[in-house]
This record gives sequence, C-alpha cells and structure tokens, in this order.
Amino acid sequence: MGSFKKILLFAGMILATSGAFSQEVFPSVQRLQEYCKLTAPTGYSPKLNVLMLTPKGNFHYLFPFYHAFRDEQKFRKIYGDKGFYDEMSQYFAFAGDYETAMQYLIRSYDTLDEASTRKIYKTAVGLKDITHVNARSYIHLAAKDRRVIMINEAFAKPIHRAFTMSLLQDLYRQGFRYLAMEMLDNFSDHTLDKVTMHTGYYAGEPVAGELIRTALSIGYTLVSYEDTAAGDHTASQRDSIQAENIYNVIRQDSTAKILVHASFTHISKKPGPDGFIPMALAFKRISGIDPLTIDQTDMTEESNFAYGRVIYEAYLARFPLTEPSIALVDGNPVNVTDKDLYDLCVIHPLTTYKDGRPEWLSLDGIRKPITLKPPTAGVYLVQAYYLNEFEMNNKTAWQLVPADQTYITNGKNNYLLYLRKGKYKVFFRDINYQILNVLSVDVN
Repeated sequence: MGSFKKILLFAGMILATSGAFSQEVFPSVQRLQEYCKLTAPTGYSPKLNVLMLTPKGNFHYLFPFYHAFRDEQKFRKIYGDKGFYDEMSQYFAFAGDYETAMQYLIRSYDTLDEASTRKIYKTAVGLKDITHVNARSYIHLAAKDRRVIMINEAFAKPIHRAFTMSLLQDLYRQGFRYLAMEMLDNFSDHTLDKVTMHTGYYAGEPVAGELIRTALSIGYTLVSYEDTAAGDHTASQRDSIQAENIYNVIRQDSTAKILVHASFTHISKKPGPDGFIPMALAFKRISGIDPLTIDQTDMTEESNFAYGRVIYEAYLARFPLTEPSIALVDGNPVNVTDKDLYDLCVIHPLTTYKDGRPEWLSLDGIRKPITLKPPTAGVYLVQAYYLNEFEMNNKTAWQLVPADQTYITNGKNNYLLYLRKGKYKVFFRDINYQILNVLSVDVN
C-alpha cells in the first residue's frame, strides 16, 4: 500500500500547468473542422450560445460540432477551456468516436513534465505483491449479500456503460430487479419502457442505449432518480434528493435490490473536502443500507486528472492487463490511486482498435463488426437503427438512438459498425446531416 501512496503523493507535488495535446485527429474530424470554418453548415446559428445535441427536439449528432468548430473562441470563452474540452469529448463519444473523445478530454488536464513522468514509471516498476482478479467475477461474489450496488461512469467513456451492461445478467440472477440511472429523464413525460430521446439526454449515446435496451430485455425496471431542480440546488441538496429518490424504491418494495449507475463521485461514501455529501453517503445515512460502491473512472485510460492518467499508464506498463480487473493486496481489494472513496476500483485494460473503432464495442461478443460500403458519393456519417424501433416510430429516426454510428472510415473508405444479430435501417448522411440513402441490413 505504501507504494500506491508514493506514486500518488509524488505525482501530486509535481503537477505542471503547461503543455498541450497535439496528437493528430482522424481525417474525418479534420474534414469536419475545415468544412465548418469555411461553410455555414445547414442548421448553424451564429446566435447560439450553448452547445447542444437536440435542436428542434430531435437528435442531431453533428449539430454541436458545427458550432464548436465554427465559433470555437466564442464557446471556449463561454465554457472556459476545461469546460469546452470536457463538453466536446462527450459529443465525440456520442458520435461514436472514442479516440477523439479521449484526445479532447485530456486537453482539459494539467500535464506532467517528462522527468516527473519517468519517476512515476520507475516507482510503478517496483510495485509487488499485487494480484489481479476478473472484475466481473469479483463483483458477482461481492454482491452476494448486498441490496444496493452503485457503479460510476465518466460521461465521455462509453466503455463504462459497456462494463455495467456486462454485470446485468449475473446481478439479475442474484435478485436485482431495479436499474436506477442518473442519466434517465426524471420528468413526467419521460419514456422508460424503450429508448428514445425522451429516455434521457445521455441515453442518446449509442452504448448507453444498448445498456438500457439490454436491461429492459432482461427484465429490469428502470428508475429515474435525478433531482429535477438540480440547477436551483447546491451539490449536497441535489445528491440528497437523488438518495431519497432511490430510497423510495425500497420504501415501496421492501425486497428491492437495486443497481445504481451514476457519474463520478456521486457514489463516494466519504464527505468532500468542502463539506459536500455525495449521494451514496446520503443514501447510507437515510436508509441504513451500506451500498457496495464501484469506481471505474480513476483507472480507465486517461483517468480523470493528469497524474491519474500517468499512474494508469505506468501501472498498465507494469501489469499489462487484458480484462477489467480488481487489484488485490493480501487478498483485499485496493484502489491503485490510493483513494478510499469507494469499496472497489475496476482497472480497465488499454483499448485496442479495429479500423479506428474500439474492439470493446463488441460488448463481450454480443455484437459483430460489420463493414459497410457507402452506396452513394458524399457520405459522411453512417447510423444503424433497429428496424423494429424505426417502424414503431412512424418510420422516422429523428428521435431514436442508433445502435451504433460513426464517421470514421478505413483505408478503403468503408465504415465499421458493431451490431447485434437482427434487422436494421442504416442511414447514410452527408456532412450537413442530410439523408443520402437508407438501406435495410440484416445481421446474421
């Protein structure tokens, strides 16, 4: 345990505030950047002062890029540099571009100088007496006597939603019947029996859509618990209301077992340094139930912060894990970044890519990589919608969440999507989001 503290404390002391991330983005991203700077895309409004995904009440996955690329300085001033890059990373994730999402995310971080980074790596090399176990199996055992499990995510990292999805079937067998999600719309007009734009804003990200569809197909009841007046409340008030909303499930069903999917430190069981009481701690206090809390955000590539990112990279260089894992010392779980906010910390392996797309998009083999050739010239974005959802939505896709989508092409200008077996309507759109062609695709 001392080695973990040494890495963390050392990194914290030598944080620098300079440096810029300069890795090349995909040609498709460069093309969109250049297009937006030279041309006002269809739907662009110079008066818009907020980046959004749903103009006119419909999903438009290129809309925020039009404004961010054309008016970057304006939006960097509105959001601040960190806020701008955080926001943009999420929109890249929505569009199915995980690699660029990570590039933009770390632009908001402070950086470490090369000498300090080398010292962290040297310290990591000396780590010993650590074993690793499969995270999914360990959580299955740890959940045995628990009524409430809380797991977190980072907004720009759909890999976290993919991992939560991998837990659903095992937990259902253990009696978990409720899936409470921060991302779900908690207003009266929400849709919680299917996936549409009325299910929740972040539910519009394709992997989030798959997580929700899978939960519903297994038999989970979705629970929306967000504070509907969060903008008027303090952080502690918001989290207290979230906790009450989750506890209401147990008040109404005394046998309820709940999986809660939240973001970042909402699932911490420790007060914040400013007196902030996170949702998990508030829930424990009002319910008397100690939730099992599982962090994914610290030890996924790029982490949450600059030295967390370097710790992750150094740790994976020392222990080249190939599956989501839990680190153990003397048989007990530990958090590599030495935080004591959570019961468990999942360490995700480095992402491997196929044609620019993460291979974990297969969702543990549930989905197959399908290469699609554009049927016409001028295609920019490719989106696959479930045929049954499309037909039930008056054969329109504007308010639906794609099963998968991408603007990234391979060397032959084809597109790689990850899809389950089934029937789809595949939309081919140009850079102005106009539909050029629609094909029926059957994945066997």
